[in-house]
Amino acid sequence: MKKTKLKTLIAVVTMVACGINANAQNTKDIDWYIGVGGGYHSTNMRFSDIDEDYFPTSKSMGSPLFSVFVQGEFGKERQYAIRPQLSFLKRGGKLTEIGKGSDDFDYRNEVDDVNYTLKAHYIDLRVPLIYNFGKANSTIRPYVYLAPVFGFVTGGDITMLAEYQDDYPSAGDANVASGYKMDLSKANMASTYFAGQIGVGLKFALPMAYDNMYIGVEANYECGFTDTYGSKEKDGDAIDALGNSIYMINGTRKFSGFELQATISIPFSAFKKREKNSAVVAPVAPVHEPVAQTVVEDKPCYTLDEINDLMLRNEDISGKTICAVDAINFDFAKSTIKAESYEYLDKLAKTLIRSNRRIEVKGHTDNVGSEDFNMNLSRERAEAVVNYLTSKGVNRNKLTYSYYGMSRPLSTNDTEEGRAMNRRVEFTILNNF
Repeated sequence: MKKTKLKTLIAVVTMVACGINANAQNTKDIDWYIGVGGGYHSTNMRFSDIDEDYFPTSKSMGSPLFSVFVQGEFGKERQYAIRPQLSFLKRGGKLTEIGKGSDDFDYRNEVDDVNYTLKAHYIDLRVPLIYNFGKANSTIRPYVYLAPVFGFVTGGDITMLAEYQDDYPSAGDANVASGYKMDLSKANMASTYFAGQIGVGLKFALPMAYDNMYIGVEANYECGFTDTYGSKEKDGDAIDALGNSIYMINGTRKFSGFELQATISIPFSAFKKREKNSAVVAPVAPVHEPVAQTVVEDKPCYTLDEINDLMLRNEDISGKTICAVDAINFDFAKSTIKAESYEYLDKLAKTLIRSNRRIEVKGHTDNVGSEDFNMNLSRERAEAVVNYLTSKGVNRNKLTYSYYGMSRPLSTNDTEEGRAMNRRVEFTILNNF
């Protein structure tokens, strides 16, 4: 049965990994994030063959959980992700009332209770394979994941505590507690661990200067596949609080449990931006050859063809605005992009994919409606354009957006023609990505 479970997990992980790899071959870029997580891990011990007279009650053990990870997202809507991570936690459990009710117990009825507690410290290498639902630029995005877990024991201890009745010869008139606590070793704990996790989560986008950071919450169930007994216990040398062998181990001890975790992930682009701002670029200008210094007429805005031509001529296009007054249209009072605008946006997407430039998408409206309504509408229209460009393969890190409502009219709002010009989306070229 255990071999079947292990083979099934390996087969599933292999298929998912192959699917991710195939998709990665078709994407031009991967969005990378670095993050940390923290939460709670609860473990139960599962025994395949043990005398219930000795272990009538098994309890779970809780432990803080801390993780560090990197995450890469890719695919048309960044629906696939892989998240290698290191996690720090404890696994174990507690067995209570050992030996109670057994006729073969060494101390018969003199022992009230014997408790056995196992705490093993682990460092896990986990590789969650994630599928994200919804659009790449959604504010709230659910996801599911499957993760192989490779655990390594770094320490821990085993505690055995026995409480004796007051009529026990050495007890006197009071109950007596006796026991021991010993460090884990290869003799009583396997040094490695393999498990599988299946989980669900939600992540929430928080806008930054040029991209989003994410706060996530997730929960998973873990099933351990490997036996955690060490050689000492497997040989039948398990001992009680007084150092006497009291039970034999013939089966396996495995872990299972669940965990809750909160995560924070920050895009790599946030750190790249700081690096670029600290660089001194002014001395680069004198090395341009004179033939490249073509005099370009400074205009309020440029067509997309003009921008592409300037890029081919290696001209500085930072800060220039792309004219798109008639190219991108929306339904009245809505943020739905009309189909007639797709051709222009597709052309813009190809330009952005070829270049390392970032752009700012700016949303504007006319003065029909309230100020608050128009401000929200301009935001939704800018977001709609960003989402469309992302769906066409543009790296989300190349896109930022702003919105101004009706505060920056391009023409008069007294005529239909003027209002049509004011209902627009503009694109401003930023520095290199």
